[in-house]
Amino acid sequence: MNFAVSLWHLVEQDRLVRWGAYASAGLVWFALAWADSRILLGLPLLALGIWVARRVRGEQVEDDDDLF
Repeated sequence: MNFAVSLWHLVEQDRLVRWGAYASAGLVWFALAWADSRILLGLPLLALGIWVARRVRGEQVEDDDDLF
């Protein structure tokens, strides 16, 4: 459990690690999409639906400025 917490803090604090995680997630997504084409559109549509639902309900991320 402590390993997961320390890893999460590293991702939160280090920009290079955070962008590396984004790139890795993108590569995994493309690899899965190569195997099944429904994932190519399904996963982004699901993420868009969750984002729209959160905006409509008024729940915003507290640290919007920290995302970039």
